[in-house]
Amino acid sequence: MKTNSKLMMGLFVAILITSGCVENTDDGESTTSPVAVNDFSVTPNPAPGDQTVNIQMELENTGDQDIEQAYARLFGPTFASGSNQERTWRTSNGGQVSQAYRTMDIGTLNAPTDTSPAVPGRDSVSFTSPSIEDGRIVPYTFNARIQYRTRTTGSTDITVMSNERYQEVGATQQSPQVDTSDGPIQVEIQGTTPHVFYDVGTADEEICVTVRNEGSGTPFLATTNNGATTSNAGYSIPDQAEGKVELRVEDVGNVEFSSQDTGDNEVVVELIGTEGYHCFDMELIGLGQITDLEQTTEIPIEVVYGYEEETSTSVTVEGRRDGSSGSSGTSSGTSSSGTSSSSGSTSGSSGPGSAPGPGQ
Repeated sequence: MKTNSKLMMGLFVAILITSGCVENTDDGESTTSPVAVNDFSVTPNPAPGDQTVNIQMELENTGDQDIEQAYARLFGPTFASGSNQERTWRTSNGGQVSQAYRTMDIGTLNAPTDTSPAVPGRDSVSFTSPSIEDGRIVPYTFNARIQYRTRTTGSTDITVMSNERYQEVGATQQSPQVDTSDGPIQVEIQGTTPHVFYDVGTADEEICVTVRNEGSGTPFLATTNNGATTSNAGYSIPDQAEGKVELRVEDVGNVEFSSQDTGDNEVVVELIGTEGYHCFDMELIGLGQITDLEQTTEIPIEVVYGYEEETSTSVTVEGRRDGSSGSSGTSSGTSSSGTSSSSGSTSGSSGPGSAPGPGQ
């Protein structure tokens, strides 16, 4: 441990990191699936072969952080790669389907507030169904890779005490904890508390942060030059951005943080499996001067990231040309409780489904 001041006998300074456990401050529990699929369906369904069908999706923000640049990219059935491919799914005028054509741009989904409910975002795309023989019935599954950018914010209280004050209030050792906002990425603080220093003036300690993916999808780096970029085809995620997030611990007053890797107070963290881990040096300035008997400082922590999840819907194509149609398609996904969604014209999961591999 580095020391930048003279040692003074009889004065200890204790740092206690306190707050609630990993929880949301509003309702006691964080939502790890902040995007709800209100509708993912196909009309008409059943669909006649070689006819125009419409696929629509509606997403809603059920968390407490804004969802930015949300896209849904369709994949699964065979799409036309050129002209005169009548047994494939084609554009509405029967042409080649590009990646951009099969990507729905949902846009920004603002989080609800006490005075304003969340406004769902919606988009749709039209296709020409495959041409099949009269009398045949062929089922198709459309998968959607939902991608968006968001953040998880949290805070922890750091209390600095002189030994006199520490003894006076009878403080005891506590586990480091943090309050977090909603989001699939959650944060925990690691370390022993209280930390006791013999120094007066300036002292160094460390604070370690665990970043955990508690959602059903996959995070990706959505900031810095090595992060994903967006276009009308959604996100393009390079290999070096997969499974990474940006973590920032904010300096407050005489409490300053620096990454043990870069020296900055923000750093890119790679998640191995579902967890990533990083330690910061924490410098306390003015002990015994700025900090006399007791000082409590709220330290903001922020994780910025992209996230992608999947859901699906189905449609049946019938080899007939009478133009008759049925109800809309069934949509399947996984809710935040892990149950399958119901079927119907406006069905979907309360959160997108199983985890994809990035970049589809």
